[in-house]
Amino acid sequence: MKYFSNARGRAVPAKPRMSDDEKSRITRKSLMLAITFIPTTENIALQNKWFYPSDIAHDLDGIDLPTEVKGEILACAWEYTRCVIPQYSNWKRYVAFMRIIIISVISEFRGDMVDVVAGPEVLGYDLDAVLNALFHDTPGHHAMVREYKCSLLVTTEKASHKRYDSEMFRRYVNALVGSPQQWFRMRDCDALARFTIAAALSCNDLDTWYTDAQYDILCEIGDTMYDAVAFFKHRSEGETNSTFAYIPEDERISAFHEARQVLWTLDVAMAGKPGHTIVTNFVRNLGGPIHMTMRRYRFVEEGLTIGKTESEEIINETRQNFKLWNRLDADSVTSLDIKHYDMLLSRCDDLMFPGLAEWLEADSQHCTQCVYRKAYGAQRAHCFGGVELCSKCRDVWREYLKTLPERTKQAFPDLALEI
Repeated sequence: MKYFSNARGRAVPAKPRMSDDEKSRITRKSLMLAITFIPTTENIALQNKWFYPSDIAHDLDGIDLPTEVKGEILACAWEYTRCVIPQYSNWKRYVAFMRIIIISVISEFRGDMVDVVAGPEVLGYDLDAVLNALFHDTPGHHAMVREYKCSLLVTTEKASHKRYDSEMFRRYVNALVGSPQQWFRMRDCDALARFTIAAALSCNDLDTWYTDAQYDILCEIGDTMYDAVAFFKHRSEGETNSTFAYIPEDERISAFHEARQVLWTLDVAMAGKPGHTIVTNFVRNLGGPIHMTMRRYRFVEEGLTIGKTESEEIINETRQNFKLWNRLDADSVTSLDIKHYDMLLSRCDDLMFPGLAEWLEADSQHCTQCVYRKAYGAQRAHCFGGVELCSKCRDVWREYLKTLPERTKQAFPDLALEI
C-alpha cells in the first residue's frame, strides 16, 4: 500500500477514490495527499487533499522533488486535464495528455530539470513515446510533436539558470512584440492552446482539423480571456508572456468582453459540427473558469475573488514556487551564449514551430522608443518582465484587438457569422 505524509507529518495510507471516467468500464483509483494552508483574507486554516488517478501515481517516483510537491504536481495535471478536456472517449490518450501536463508544470518552475534538447528522455518519460500515445494516427501528429517541443524549449530557457545568459531567450522576448499577429502565435505555442485543442479532439477519437487561420482565432480568443483574468498572477511572476504586458492595461475589460462575445457567436454557429463542443469547451474553460475550479490559482486563498492586485507577500511566495508559480526577476548579464543559440537554431525543424526561427533571426527592435534589454525579467514589483512598449506601439496593438470579429468571419467563412 502506498503511504503519504499528512499535514502533521504522520504517515497515513492513501485512500482510494473513484475517478469520474463515465465512459470507461475499468475501475481506477485516485490517490490523496493532504496539505494545510491559511487563506490570506481569512483567519481559518483549510486543507488541500490532492487527488489523481493511480495511472500516474508513480510517474515521479524517481524524480528529485519533495513528496508533497510531487502530489501537488500530479493533482494539478489531473485538474487541468479535467477542466480543459472535460469529456473524453480514449483513456489511454487522456493519460498521455496528463503526462504532457506533468512535464510542462515542472518545466515552468524547475526548468533546470527538463532538457528537451538532450534527447527524448525527460523526467523519466520517453517524450516521443508519450506524444505518440497522444497523437498517433491523427491529422496533426507531427505538427503537434513539434509544437510541444517548442513550448518546452522556450519554457525551460525561461525558467532555468540559462535565462541569465540566453541569447535564445533574449531574441525570443524581442520577437514577442514583432507584431500583434506574431505575439498571438507565439503565445498560442507557449500556452499550448492549439496543442490542447488537437489533444482534446484526439482524446475523443475525432479526426477534425482546423486551418491555421482558424486555430489562430480560437487560440487568440482563449489566450486573451485567460490573460485578462490572470493579469495580476502574471505580474506577480514578472511574466514576459502575457497579452496585457503589451496591449494597454485599460483594454482588459473590453478585450475580455469582445473575445467572450465572439466565442459565444462561434459556439452557436458551430453547433452540430464534429468536435464543436470539444473545442469551445476548451476555449471557454481556459478563458476564466479554471481560475476558480483549479487549485493552482488563488481564488479560495483570496476570499473567493479573481483579479486582486498582487502583494509583496504573494510576490515572495511566487519566488518560493507556492502554487507551482515562478518569479522571473531581472538580473545583470555580461555575455550571452551565442553558441547555444546557434545550436538550437540548427535544430529548428525539430524544436520550433514553422516560422519561429525566422522571427528569432530578425531580432526585431523595430521602435527606438520601446525599451529592449539584454536580459529580461521583472525589475521591480507590479511590472512585467518583457519589452516595454511605447504608447504609440501600444495603440497599434489596441487597434488590432478591435479587428477580432472581422478576422473571425474571414477565418470561418462557411459559418456565415453575424458579429
